Amino acid sequence: MNRRTFSIVLLAAAGVALLGCEQPYRPLPYVARPAATPPILICHDAVGHITGHKPWILGGNCCCPPTRENYNLHVAQGTIDKSMSYEQYLALYREKGIVTDLDHKGCGNLCPQGPHVVLGGRCMATPTPGTAMYQRVTYGPHVLLTGADAAPAQPVQSPMMTRP
Repeated sequence: MNRRTFSIVLLAAAGVALLGCEQPYRPLPYVARPAATPPILICHDAVGHITGHKPWILGGNCCCPPTRENYNLHVAQGTIDKSMSYEQYLALYREKGIVTDLDHKGCGNLCPQGPHVVLGGRCMATPTPGTAMYQRVTYGPHVLLTGADAAPAQPVQSPMMTRP
């Protein structure tokens, strides 16, 4: 090792010794999740239909897809009037421009029609379990998302990912 390299190593070691290493690790305080699951406010295919919930399109809390089976279930429960046909029921969704699981699936409510209808969008696809959108749709709060809040999040690029 030559004299210059030795001097650089010696100065670096002295700097570490004088300045010390980084601060000791101190974990953040533990915050326990609630022991009980909050009540389900909106039913959809990922949680199953809740008896008595009226379809969202008719002012209720059911966002289950408007399949013929779900329509028959609602008619049997009295949450859809028997005088309304299945075709009339589907037309309500088309009139408002609402897309459902009958139109597409797996978008996570981040499609061009998103966010989810309970958050002010036009997408009523079943939210993806385990996501923030699922939590918000199922348990609330149901605050309307607008502007940048409603747009899909853009990934943050690290300086290592940018190229000259």
